[in-house]
Amino acid sequence: MKNKKDATRMLLGESLQTLMLQYPFDKITIKMIADEAGVIRPTFYNYFQDKYELLEWIFITDIVDKVKDMTDAGMEKEGIKLFFRLIEKDKAFYRKAIVVTGQNSFETVLLNHIYELFYDKIIRSPHKASMEIKLLTPESMALYYSQGLVNIIKFWLTSGNVSASSDDIMEAYFYMLSHSIFDILE
Repeated sequence: MKNKKDATRMLLGESLQTLMLQYPFDKITIKMIADEAGVIRPTFYNYFQDKYELLEWIFITDIVDKVKDMTDAGMEKEGIKLFFRLIEKDKAFYRKAIVVTGQNSFETVLLNHIYELFYDKIIRSPHKASMEIKLLTPESMALYYSQGLVNIIKFWLTSGNVSASSDDIMEAYFYMLSHSIFDILE
């Protein structure tokens, strides 16, 4: 039974991904998703509350779960590299997803899941930063680094520089992580 449920979820996810390459997200209906997947509309609601939840599920399944496996194995840098490469693999889809706005914006989904990954890693690992600095809490550090990662992903996806590869963006991201603004100003 689980395999059929997983297969139906995958089918619905693939349907939304296909439709997002053809239509703006706000114009896509549940009926369109169900029709594209070859299921009836009520089937959609057996799996997802709305198309926003489906979009988030795609992101979790395609990227978050895989990156989390790597970070759990102590391969944080490789996990971030994988994150960029997986986005690049479906860049056209994620370029459409990042412009989904509103209460359930994709940018918020991205931020929340990256924050959770960073926060979880911070609280499970020893810190080099002095805990005497009151603002350097696990929450503030996770928020700072997750916002930076989301911003560079958003810039990459929306800047119009389609030739920038995941390697290019990783290089820029890791450079910014390892240098303060005072290091780059003359």
